[in-house]
Amino acid sequence: MRFIPLAVALCISATASAQDSRLRDLHATLVTLHSHAAQATMETFGARPELSVAKHQLRDWIETQLGSLKDYDGAKALSNQMNAALKPVEVRDPDDSQNLLGSLGEVRLSSEWGLLIVTTAVGIICQYDESAYGYKRVNDHWQRIWESEQNDYSSKKYAPQFVVAVHVWQAFNHGREDGPLFVMTLGHAWGCASWWHPAYYRVWRVDSSGSKLLLDRSEEAWMRTNTYVVGSIGRDLREEHASVDVLIEFTERSIDTGVHNREAIRHFLIDGDQVRRVDPVALSPRDFVDEWLTRPWNESAEWSASPTLRQWRRKLNADVAANFDATMHCQTPDLWQVALEAYNVQNDLAPESERYFLVRWRPPYHFTMMNISDKPFARCDQNDPEADQWRTLFSNQEWR
Repeated sequence: MRFIPLAVALCISATASAQDSRLRDLHATLVTLHSHAAQATMETFGARPELSVAKHQLRDWIETQLGSLKDYDGAKALSNQMNAALKPVEVRDPDDSQNLLGSLGEVRLSSEWGLLIVTTAVGIICQYDESAYGYKRVNDHWQRIWESEQNDYSSKKYAPQFVVAVHVWQAFNHGREDGPLFVMTLGHAWGCASWWHPAYYRVWRVDSSGSKLLLDRSEEAWMRTNTYVVGSIGRDLREEHASVDVLIEFTERSIDTGVHNREAIRHFLIDGDQVRRVDPVALSPRDFVDEWLTRPWNESAEWSASPTLRQWRRKLNADVAANFDATMHCQTPDLWQVALEAYNVQNDLAPESERYFLVRWRPPYHFTMMNISDKPFARCDQNDPEADQWRTLFSNQEWR
C-alpha cells in the first residue's frame, strides 16, 4: 500500500476545507438573494448588491479550480466537474419557475485565440445575469486579463446580460503575438415575455496597461432565437496598418408596418481609441431608407449627397410608421427609387403625403441618399422586386 506523507495529507485537507468554505459562503449569499424575492421589481429583476457578492464568490471559487487545467483540452471535463459541485449550492423555488433568485446557471469554458473564456450565470427574476472572464496562461497559472460584468443595479442603468458569443482577435507576426488583444461580446437581455429586447455589442482592447472598453451599444432587437445576433472581429492582414474591423448583424424593428422587422448592419473600424461607423449600413435600398430616416442626423449626413437633405429630415417625422411601395430601378444603372406612404404616429396615424427617395447603390453595399421628393423621379419606372430581397452577411443566418 502506498502511504501519503502527513504534511501532504494535511495540505490536501486544508485545501478541501478552503474550497468547502468558499462554497458555503456562496450558498449563504444565494440564500440572502432568494429571501428578497418578494421585494423584487421588474425594473431591476431583483438584482441588489448581494448579486455582485455572489458573482465574485462564484468567480473566485472557479479560479481556484482552474489550477488543475493544464490546457484547453480539459476544459469540458473541468466545467462538468464544477457544475456538479455547484448544484447543491444553489437555491431554487420549485413553485415559481420565474423566480431564479439564488439559482446558478451552468459555468461554460471555451477558448478563443489563446484566451480561456469562462462564462458564469447567477439567477434573477425571469432570467440569468451572465458574466464573462478571460484568462491568459502566465508562468503556469491562469491570469485574469479581461472581464464583462454588470454591477450597477440602479433602475436606469442595469442591463442583465445573456452572453451569446465572445469573439477574440489578435495579430500575430511570425507566430508571436503582435499588438493588443481585442475582445467582442454579443448578447441580449431576455426577460419574461416578448420577442423584442435590448441587444448589446461591446468591444475591448486588452494590452499591458489593462482592458479598455472602446464600443458599448445597446439596441432593441427581435430575438426569435439565441443566435439572432452574430458578428466578427479581425483585420485585413494584407494591409500593414489596417484598422480593426468589427461587423455585427441582428434583426431590428422596421418603420414598415407590413414587414415589422429588417436586418440591421453595424460595421465599425477601430484605430487606437477612435471608433467610426462605415459602410455597409444596410443591404437593400429599402432598408437603407429605413436606416437613414431613423438614425441621428450626424450619422445620416455621412450617407447623404447634400446637406440640404437635412431640410427633408426635419419635415419627416423620425418616429414614423409607413408602408413601402415597390422599389423602382432607374434608367441610370446605379440609381433606385424607394417610395413610401407615411403615417404620423404622433397624430393618431394620420396619413401623410407619399415620399420618394432617390438612392444610389454601388456594389457591394454602398448606399447614398441622392434626393427626396413628394413626386416620382423621372426615368425610375422599372419594377425591381429583387432589390429588396432579404440578405445577410453571415451564412449561419439562413434560418431567418
